[in-house]
Amino acid sequence: MSRLMSRLQDEARIVCGVSANLAKQYGWSLLWTRVVTMGLVITNPGISLAAYFIVAVVMSQKTSRF
Repeated sequence: MSRLMSRLQDEARIVCGVSANLAKQYGWSLLWTRVVTMGLVITNPGISLAAYFIVAVVMSQKTSRF
């Protein structure tokens, strides 16, 4: 369990880095941002995963311009 907690708090990208970037941008806890993201994906996978990957594409375009 401690390995999972340390992995969730690590700033490395797990899938696309959306949760890490959102937590960093808004000053949120990375652990809770990932927990909420996973909760949304589990309760409503279709819309949540679509939104996650749309945000990932938008964030990658935003950072590649500069």
